[in-house]
Amino acid sequence: MISPVEAWVAKCTGLNDRLSVDTLLKWQLDKTRKIIEYTRTHSRFYAEKLQGIDTKKIKTLSDMEEIDFTWPEDILRDSKAFVCVPQSQIARIVTLYTSGSQGAPKRIYFTEQDMEKTVDFFTHGMSTMVHKGQTVVVFMSGETQNSIGDLLKKALKRIGVSTQIYGRIDDVYKAIKAAKTADCLIGVPAEIIYMCRTDESLRPQSVLLSTDYVPDSVIRSIEDTWKCQVFTHYGMTETGFGLGVQCEAGLGYHLRDADLLVEIVDPKTGLQVPPGKCGEIVITTFSREAMPLIRYRTGDIAHLIVNPCPCGGILPQLGKVMGRVSNIISLENSQQLSIYYLDEIMFAFPEVRNFEASLIKTARTNILNITVDAKESLQHEDLLRYLKNALSHDIEIQIKFDKIGPYVGQQKRSISLEKRK
Repeated sequence: MISPVEAWVAKCTGLNDRLSVDTLLKWQLDKTRKIIEYTRTHSRFYAEKLQGIDTKKIKTLSDMEEIDFTWPEDILRDSKAFVCVPQSQIARIVTLYTSGSQGAPKRIYFTEQDMEKTVDFFTHGMSTMVHKGQTVVVFMSGETQNSIGDLLKKALKRIGVSTQIYGRIDDVYKAIKAAKTADCLIGVPAEIIYMCRTDESLRPQSVLLSTDYVPDSVIRSIEDTWKCQVFTHYGMTETGFGLGVQCEAGLGYHLRDADLLVEIVDPKTGLQVPPGKCGEIVITTFSREAMPLIRYRTGDIAHLIVNPCPCGGILPQLGKVMGRVSNIISLENSQQLSIYYLDEIMFAFPEVRNFEASLIKTARTNILNITVDAKESLQHEDLLRYLKNALSHDIEIQIKFDKIGPYVGQQKRSISLEKRK
C-alpha cells in the first residue's frame, strides 16, 4: 500500500494528480519565498537576518544556499525574537534544556493552528500501522494539553483508534501490564527494547519507535521477539514534533513535505550534498504561524533517498538517521566513536536491556566505561571480547553490571565525555 503520507501531501499542496518531484519542489520553494516575507515582517530575528535576501532569486534548491543558516544557539540566545504572533495566540510553549547547558533553555512556540497541522500529519502517518477499532498504548508524555501524547491521541481518535497515554516507562512491569492487550505500542527505542527483553510474550501487531534515533539491532530484536512490524518516526520539537514516518516497506521516512523543506548539507562546509550522501539535516518550516524556522541546522545526520519507494511512493524520502553531529567523538588516527555505533553493537546482544557509557580521554589513553543492565546469562568475558573486536579502537574498555532501568531521561542518548590531562 502506498504511504498515506504521500496522498496527504498531494491533497495539502493542491497538486493532487499533478504531484511529482518537480511540481512539489516548485510548490515548496514558493512557500519558502512567502515564509521569508512573513518572517521579515513579523519576527525580530529574521527581520534583521533576512533583510538582504531577494526572494525572487530563490528558484532552485541550490539557491537556498544564499540564505544563512539558523542555529540552535540563535534560539537559545533569544527565542522570543523568533515569535511572529501576539502572545494571546500562543497555545503552547515547549521548554528544551540542552545537554550540558548552564544557560537559558530553548523555547519553541506554537499556535493552535500549528498544533492542528501536527495532528493532521500524525493522523495520516499512523494510518499506516493501525486501523479503526484497534487500541494503542503511548509510552510518552501526555499529561499536558498539546503534548506529544495528547497530539497522538487526538490524531488516532480521528481514525477510530482507542488510545491510552501511559507516559514514560519507569516501572517496566507496570508498563508490560498496560501493553498486554494493545494492538500497537508507541515509545522510545531504549525503553521499548527494555520492555521487550523483560517480557518476550507480548504480541502487539505493530510498534512505533520515536523521539531518538533507532538502532537496527533494536528493530530486529523487537520484530523477532514480539513477531510484529516495527515502524520508526523522525521528528523534533522544532518541526512541530513530526517530520517523517516509515511505511510498510520499512525503508526511508516519508516526509511532511506539505509543511517543511528538507536539505542535507555537509556539516563542515554547509554546502548541499547529493542524494545518497550523508550530511546534516537542515529544515525550513514554511507552514508554522508562531515560530517558523528558515534553514535550521538540526544537528542530525542522514541522507536523502530519491529512488521510488517499494510502496509506490514517488517522492524523496529521508534515509536512516545516524545520530547527531555533536555525539561523534574524534579519537586518534582519524577514528571516531558515537553512541549510534555503540548502541548498534551493544543491543545486538539479546541479554542487554540497557547500558550507559562514558569516555575518559587523557593524553596517554582512552578509557570507555560501560555500565550494563543485562540478564544474568551474559558473561563479562564474552561481552568484553566482543566489544574489543567490534570497536577496533585503541580504547581501554571497563565493564560493570548494574541495574539501570528502562527510563532514559528527556535527553537523547549520548556518550558522556570527560577530558583529563
